[in-house]
Amino acid sequence: MLSLSTSWNAHKYDNGFDIVKEIKVLGFDTIELSFALTLRIVNDILKLKENGEIKVSSLHNMCPIPPEIPRAKASPDYYSLSSLDEKERALAVKAAKNTVDYAKKFGAKAVVLHIGRVDIEGRTRELASLINDKEKFKSVKNEMINERSSKKDSYIKKAIESLKEIVPYAKRRSVAPAVENRYYYREIPLIEELEKIFGYFEEEDLFYWHDVGHAEVFERLGLAKHKDFMDKFSRRLLGIHLHDIIGSIEDHKAPGTGTFDFNILKPYITKDAIKVIEPHRPATGEEILHSVGYLTKIFGE
Repeated sequence: MLSLSTSWNAHKYDNGFDIVKEIKVLGFDTIELSFALTLRIVNDILKLKENGEIKVSSLHNMCPIPPEIPRAKASPDYYSLSSLDEKERALAVKAAKNTVDYAKKFGAKAVVLHIGRVDIEGRTRELASLINDKEKFKSVKNEMINERSSKKDSYIKKAIESLKEIVPYAKRRSVAPAVENRYYYREIPLIEELEKIFGYFEEEDLFYWHDVGHAEVFERLGLAKHKDFMDKFSRRLLGIHLHDIIGSIEDHKAPGTGTFDFNILKPYITKDAIKVIEPHRPATGEEILHSVGYLTKIFGE
């Protein structure tokens, strides 16, 4: 089963009915609710779900947007689960628990989590801009690695504290929380950090969510091997965000329209894995239909 994220078209609408209508025209009967959805939009979609008009595979935290956050500023990282500010971290945990509550209402299996960042300057895009200048690229990359390494520990500790609140809350509601690999290098977790984090939780309680584009950005910038994410965490794999990439950093393209070979993933993706196509604008409906055909040939669904 392929699901389509509302991240593709939600920006165009202020209600859930039109979002779902446009997605259903493409032939999808299942969606993932993305993070930039107001309470009104989410409740609209809940009505459609209750009427049997749409199914929901997963919710991307924070969903719905907390009422104090303007939609134009909505982000899964607006409040950080790794914040050293306890007030902010508490708000992040509260928002995640609310997403879990809505996942329960929708009968959705999963909640996708960003679990925070190390509070340093983000330099991933700067690094990508230097990819053809080997000396500067190497210098900036080493600076990024060293700065992050020197400051990461307290933030990872807070991320784990947050998960210790969210994971049992989700378990009591029969919702599966899944940690997503990230796009920016300052974000948590890196591969070795996720290994550490998973050590605190049983396999059936906390899961891995693989984002194809993010892992491939790390591969192309020499920050990690794409294959290593899958080799280490496929046992905990709950779902996958499927989007393509052009160059070293331009991701969230419709699968099959960029330069990533999705066949690489085939040995790791089980039939039960939640497969969510996650293109952003300006991907077209025609491109997404092409993606469905392309991915179906690979995954056999």
